Amino acid sequence: MIYSRKRQQAQNAAEEARREAEEERQREVEQEAVRRAEEDERQRLGAERRQPEEELRKAEEERHKAEEVRRVGEEAQRKAGEEERLKSEAERKRLEPGKRGGRPRASPQDREKQEVQETKQRRPKPEIVCWKRGREWILAVEVPEDLLANSGLAVLQNASPLTQDGFSEGCWCLSQACGQVVVHWNEDEVPRETRIPLGEENYLLFKLSGQNQNQGRRVKSPSSGSYLVMVPDDWERDDALSGPPPVAPQSVSLTGYQAHFYILEKGGDGKIAFLTPEGESVVIESKASRFELVGVRLNDASEDMGPLFGEGPPQIRALDDQAWKDVGTIIVGEEGSGKRKWRTQFSPVPDGMEQGLPSEVLARKGGWYFVRFYDTNDDLVESLDFRFLCALREIRILQPSPLPSEDGHKPVCAEFLHEPGCAVEPADGLACSVQIECEDDKTILTIPPDPVCDETRWLVGPEGGPHVEVTILVERLWWAVGEEDNAPSEWEDQLLTLPCDEFVATSKKALWLRLPRRRWADEVLVGFEKSKASSYAIKVTERTIALPLRNFSDSQEVEDRMQKHPFKVWIKRDDKLIEGVSAVIPLSPSAVQVVSPPTPNWVGFGRKKTAIAKAVLQDGCGGIKVNGRPIWDYFKVAPPKAKRFLRRLLELNQVSEALSRMEVLITVRGSNPTAARQARAAAHALARALMSYDSKLKPSLKQAGFGGVRVTKVSSI
Repeated sequence: MIYSRKRQQAQNAAEEARREAEEERQREVEQEAVRRAEEDERQRLGAERRQPEEELRKAEEERHKAEEVRRVGEEAQRKAGEEERLKSEAERKRLEPGKRGGRPRASPQDREKQEVQETKQRRPKPEIVCWKRGREWILAVEVPEDLLANSGLAVLQNASPLTQDGFSEGCWCLSQACGQVVVHWNEDEVPRETRIPLGEENYLLFKLSGQNQNQGRRVKSPSSGSYLVMVPDDWERDDALSGPPPVAPQSVSLTGYQAHFYILEKGGDGKIAFLTPEGESVVIESKASRFELVGVRLNDASEDMGPLFGEGPPQIRALDDQAWKDVGTIIVGEEGSGKRKWRTQFSPVPDGMEQGLPSEVLARKGGWYFVRFYDTNDDLVESLDFRFLCALREIRILQPSPLPSEDGHKPVCAEFLHEPGCAVEPADGLACSVQIECEDDKTILTIPPDPVCDETRWLVGPEGGPHVEVTILVERLWWAVGEEDNAPSEWEDQLLTLPCDEFVATSKKALWLRLPRRRWADEVLVGFEKSKASSYAIKVTERTIALPLRNFSDSQEVEDRMQKHPFKVWIKRDDKLIEGVSAVIPLSPSAVQVVSPPTPNWVGFGRKKTAIAKAVLQDGCGGIKVNGRPIWDYFKVAPPKAKRFLRRLLELNQVSEALSRMEVLITVRGSNPTAARQARAAAHALARALMSYDSKLKPSLKQAGFGGVRVTKVSSI
């Protein structure tokens, strides 16, 4: 104890001596500064008497500089003294060894990184961005909001000031595609600047983002995703290396330049390549993606919004050992348009392959976000985006075979497994005919066999919480026969009949195929036998393909009219071949026994939960009966909303005109007339019968919400 007390006294004495010495040094510095100021003042007074006005001005500037030096010196001395005082107090207050908490949680290297990160947060760096306005792409320098309030803000390119965009705050339009951009501003009355070299390559490369891919940020090199390249308008896309363009080039805000689009698949062999007027090849070399997002990935078909994760946000996984060492800052923020979107940034830990996102992301429970990786020079090297929803656990889609069966396509079920209180609602009008069944922890969608319902969008999320958009894709193949140059508006899932005269060499008819989405299939083959089938390329921007029938005019099956011949389709996808029959060539009329046609009638079935209805149309004088009674007599006890639904169908112009020449007999079973189900089932059955009578009515009836889910024949009615 005595030894400890003496050691403490010695430490206190040493500390007191150190403070006195520091105070003495500070007094000497202040006296020296005062002496220099007095000397400068004497020199200034002497100069005023001896020198002309220009020399007096210079002396005044020197005096200001001396005062600034004195002020900075005093401030530095004050900070040093304050830090020394705090350090001394901390040493005096140190706990005994037995009560200490061990080593500090952050190493000196981590603390240094944190200080660098805080400095970057105070001084964000401008970036080169682009966005689409009307039919033109705008190229600009985007200055962060933190810098806009600073005085002396100026943006120059190649020493010439740029013009601020009148519609986008904080953006200055570029005047050239090369050179150097410099941004000046004052921070705490100290001039600051940052430089963005554009190089001399004569092109600019942007990684596109956003739901409509209508905005982007400049990157050094491509990896995978959608890209926009601004090049001189006399450069041509090298289709031999890059493949056909997804869309035609578009105009940009730089005179003499145009924008080209590229879609690079992960692990693909596509390149961004051009040919100059001199015949030189310009290839923008791709770099493999260095990062990926991992987590509970859900079954979602959105193309332009990044992957969807359930139960929580994903983690970032590095794809090589050096990836994290080259990254200085990672920014995570809300995706989409609008000002003051939430964002945060952090520095990665170089050890380990996976990196978690900041806790603030999880606290937000869901949404659509971007992740941008910047190197140690604050240049953007890679960008990813993703969506997540904590309340959503799984999406199940019982995908059928893409090709229809003999009876056509069947309804498909999609299930959302989620937490109680989470809602699934349509995000567009295409989902109006999809049946929705809600349970506490599950929502079931019954998607009818209708091509307009193959791809539907839904908003999913808890009430009052974040919502994400989800795309459900039912992979079904449809076909039709039409003119070669005009895609059909109606698609079929039944076998088509192709007369022999549509195969002649002068025919303009084609078999049209409708794929589930773009880039869904690798190759399509059509013919009577696989060994003789013709292969057709699929454009990356199209989901329909026309197969001219005249290409098969010399086939033996076309000339043989004594028996039916199936016309087949082979779809090559993911190294698998799917085979199906799309049409048949019928027997020759001379080989078919002529029979008198039956009395024409048209039948349709409808359903609403437990109620099933059958409607039969035949020539008549306009009467409608339900279970043998006039329609409004039968449904007089139905709910008003159900009667309005049925009346809306009957009052459609095309429907009322067609029914004026018809007699309608409707049979309905299940439920009872006092509920809405029978009236709705009868309306859907009548709409289906009208579609059978006149296929041109189908689009308008579907758009009006009639027809419901396709129902096969029910033996009870």
